Amino acid sequence: MMSSLFDQYALPAAVTIAGMHQLLRFTKNVGEARRKYSVKVPDITGPPEFIRVFRAHQNTLELYPVSLTSLWIGSVFFHPVPASAVYFVYLIGRQRYFKGYVENVENRIPGFYLSLRCLIGLTVMCILGTGHKLVRYYGGIDLFQLLQENLPKLH
Repeated sequence: MMSSLFDQYALPAAVTIAGMHQLLRFTKNVGEARRKYSVKVPDITGPPEFIRVFRAHQNTLELYPVSLTSLWIGSVFFHPVPASAVYFVYLIGRQRYFKGYVENVENRIPGFYLSLRCLIGLTVMCILGTGHKLVRYYGGIDLFQLLQENLPKLH
């Protein structure tokens, strides 16, 4: 069976779909909170319980472009498997953040820090992968090859 260039990106595509599903669930939660607390569109204020659901969703929306960009740049220029694995953990962090925020403002902190650490990890992958490709393409130096040649052989 022949594989295509795109086959290696099935895993980042799968976690992207999981992220889309998560965002849609959070959106649905805002709609349910609007009905439960009688907050009509376009109002964004209401009881604290509604505001927590709304803010948890809004914060997720604010970070969505950053998280997806880092997933895909990391997948293309670093490697799709570690980038996808870290993004999956990021989604777990966002879920914990959302659930915690809905319960109590302070309960959002553990999920926030987990997802933040994942974004930092993805950013590092983006920088390393893109930097390596830039140096290799524009400078003619393959940093990974240099490392392999100059690191002591492990037996």
